[in-house]
Amino acid sequence: MKHILAAVDGSDASFRALDHAAALADKLDAELTILIVRLIVVGRKGAYPALGSEEVQKIEQRSKEIALAQACTKSTIQVEKSRDTAFKIVDVAIEGNADLIVMGASGVGGFKAFLLGSISQEVLRKSACPVTIVH
Repeated sequence: MKHILAAVDGSDASFRALDHAAALADKLDAELTILIVRLIVVGRKGAYPALGSEEVQKIEQRSKEIALAQACTKSTIQVEKSRDTAFKIVDVAIEGNADLIVMGASGVGGFKAFLLGSISQEVLRKSACPVTIVH
């Protein structure tokens, strides 16, 4: 395993998943890509990202701290915008030749995720590489 992709959305579950991914990357001397997907919401007044710039900066900072705490030296943070979070996670995994996707079991999706199926379930269905879900 040479490349691990960790999807982070700012939830506690996603940070636990990142902690797991960073520890694994360190043990395997693998590259770790930390992916933050800014969901694009389309409304009557146009399209805008659901996560603001300040929120993204906080997620980036916490992600750096977690990777550093696990002594993961081969980590990069990638921020992407998309209208479909699960598709973007799978797409980035394919483009980066990821050997594994690691993500939290539940994120910031709330009731919408309950009704429509969570992002983690969608990634499990669409991914060509193994997916680890961390509770």
